[in-house]
Amino acid sequence: MKKILLFLFFTVGLSSAWAQTPAVKREVVGRDIGQLKGIKLSGRITDEITGEALVGATVRIPELDLTRITDDNGSFELEVSRAEYTLEFRYVGYETKIYPITAVGDGRLTIKMLQEDFTLDDVVIYGSDPEKNIKSTNMGAVTLSVNTMRELPPFMGEIDIVRSLATLPGVSQVGEASSGLNVRGGGVDQNLIQFAGAPIYNPSHMFGLFTAFNPDMVNDVTLYKAVVPSRFGGRSSAILDILPKAGSVNKWGGDFMASNFSGKLSLNGPLIKDKVSILGGFRISYINWLLQSLSNTTLNNSNANFYDGNLVISAPISENNEFTYSYYTSYDDFAFASDTTISWQNNAHSLQWKSKLSEKLKLEALGFYSLYDYGIFNQSGLNNFEINSNIKDLGGRAFFNYALSPTQSFTAGAEFKQVSVQPGELVPTGKEEDLLPKKVQNEFGREAAAHFQHELELGEKIGLSYGLRYDFYQYLGARTVRTYQEGSPISDGSAIGETNYAKDEVIQTYDGLAPRASFRYSFSKASSVKLGYNKMYQFIHLISNTATIAPSDVWKLSDGFLKPQIADQFSLGYYNNFKGNIFETSIEVYYKDLQNVVEYKDGANLILQNHLETELIPAQGQSYGLELYVKKNLGTLTGWISYTYSRSLRRVITPFEEENINNGAWYASNFDKPHDLTLIGNYKVSTNTSISATFAYSTGRPITFPEAKFDFSGNNLAYFNSRNQQRLPDFHRLDFSVNFKLKGEGKFFEGDWTFSVLNVYGRKNPFSIFFDDAANQPPQAFRLALLGIPLPSLSYAISF
Repeated sequence: MKKILLFLFFTVGLSSAWAQTPAVKREVVGRDIGQLKGIKLSGRITDEITGEALVGATVRIPELDLTRITDDNGSFELEVSRAEYTLEFRYVGYETKIYPITAVGDGRLTIKMLQEDFTLDDVVIYGSDPEKNIKSTNMGAVTLSVNTMRELPPFMGEIDIVRSLATLPGVSQVGEASSGLNVRGGGVDQNLIQFAGAPIYNPSHMFGLFTAFNPDMVNDVTLYKAVVPSRFGGRSSAILDILPKAGSVNKWGGDFMASNFSGKLSLNGPLIKDKVSILGGFRISYINWLLQSLSNTTLNNSNANFYDGNLVISAPISENNEFTYSYYTSYDDFAFASDTTISWQNNAHSLQWKSKLSEKLKLEALGFYSLYDYGIFNQSGLNNFEINSNIKDLGGRAFFNYALSPTQSFTAGAEFKQVSVQPGELVPTGKEEDLLPKKVQNEFGREAAAHFQHELELGEKIGLSYGLRYDFYQYLGARTVRTYQEGSPISDGSAIGETNYAKDEVIQTYDGLAPRASFRYSFSKASSVKLGYNKMYQFIHLISNTATIAPSDVWKLSDGFLKPQIADQFSLGYYNNFKGNIFETSIEVYYKDLQNVVEYKDGANLILQNHLETELIPAQGQSYGLELYVKKNLGTLTGWISYTYSRSLRRVITPFEEENINNGAWYASNFDKPHDLTLIGNYKVSTNTSISATFAYSTGRPITFPEAKFDFSGNNLAYFNSRNQQRLPDFHRLDFSVNFKLKGEGKFFEGDWTFSVLNVYGRKNPFSIFFDDAANQPPQAFRLALLGIPLPSLSYAISF
């Protein structure tokens, strides 16, 4: 009897449990006209709450072992036979969606996905195709979502986009408080940084202590460092493409964050429900309390301020057409010891149109305007002045993408832009008459390009991508151009005449073909080898004798004296995933040859110089390296290790011996750092608590020390012999953070507390080296460190 009752109890319990798990309904897709093969399924994946397209989401059919990735519009296409299938949809930070269907004819799917708790273990590995690094023909293309960057210790209370990229192999910065990135031995000006398609010339706040992009406004970031798609050009090293988020078309919401250094607020919602959305964000600093608490008197009397703002209006007017307007602004000013203020500002507008013209043909068009203002203001009371400079970009681009088949696509397009540079204008602001106004001639240029790219899969093992870009550039008037005596170095003393050019008159023209190609051979689903070649042209140059971007630097267009930089890069890589894609590994080697790199003559004067050709000299460049990468994607402990061995070298040989640098021998560039190691770990203590740490080590960058001093007219002057023959001390630093996620009652908001410590053991990494005179000794070197002590921060963020 007991056995019968036990059996009945087990049966009822099992039936109840089964009843509580409803079966997933299988949907019939398409109109049944008896079609057996070649059924085309298309669709679009969006966020269920915001309506935002999910770019890079994974669509998988296990029965066919078929995987597709959504495009920039969140769209996908599949070709199947008449049968039953179970579709799987995955995306970073979202719940996996299982969608059973019966395909009977061509049809379209609309998939909406919900965000999940970011601490779930599978968020990193399954957010995109886990085998993408193996199957893709792209070399050196790295995409980071904001969710991935959240795993790194925050810098001064929040995510830092640029510093997150600097943790990857082949990407570095010259030191703390550095603007921009050095990619595979390139300078910071050799990277094109785009926000919503508009160029940004200075991506930093406070000389690099903060990134100038609010992470709450960013969808994802892609860095191309090896083989760059042919639709990109204009720089010789890398492309950094930053895509903004879109607002919700369904309901209003927002984010708020406050830390002991900065605060930010963003709001988004529908302007017209289900049709037009708006997203706005603003971030501001209040870091002056930190400066005023320092013991250094000079810094104690200094002031620093910055802000940035974003506005995105998105109008998906139909399933096939979407318009997006983006506005970005950032502003900085730093008053050093309350007398000299340095300021810079970015402003960028862009308007994008995405259209699906047919099942196979897509169009993307974009227009942009970008303005970068920078200046120095002296209010010391003696010879007060302002120095103002700016760069303006106005242009547009369009390209078509045609899907020849599920394994082939063809892209072709063109672009055009006008560039104007105001190198500098000195305006006296005091009553003194001994300081005269001075204005450097403005520069004007015109760039155009046409390009195509063909991507195809030749069976399961071979993938090929090749493209060609034609770059065309003109240097324009109005301008007065000097003529110099032949057979003599270009200098003020060798000038023999001038030529005046009218407005829009062509002064100099350059053009060239820039092929790109990559090849992939897959040994298995878990391993492949790739080979790539890339050629790039650059028509604008950062004229600086420092290793980072500063407002005192000068941007210069290519002209009859300064030729375009040309870079040829060769890459070879091996990629292998282990244990079901839990571990991702790669090893890449590269060699890059550079022509017409800008170097400056010894003793060059770069400020307010009307004839920079007298201070500059063309150089050869080369860089090569080995990059190792190991990443653990799944488990309680995740993270990665990246190591780079690289060299970045320069050589100057001219017909005039006095212009040669280091007697014509190869020497290290300003950003040559042979060894660069980064260790990152993220440990999930519980569902709501995680600990992360980052350790970074790199060789100190090159520097030129004076070798002696001499007396000239009663003044002690330093004597410099060879360039970049010494180095700063090696850089190393440990950062640590703890994150607590608090859930509010209901689903109104969630809160995150993040406590972090930068420079845990107080390493005095040198920001710069300066020299002072000492009696009867060579000039003595002294180290200036910005973060010489541990720097704690605390932030709280909520979503509503």
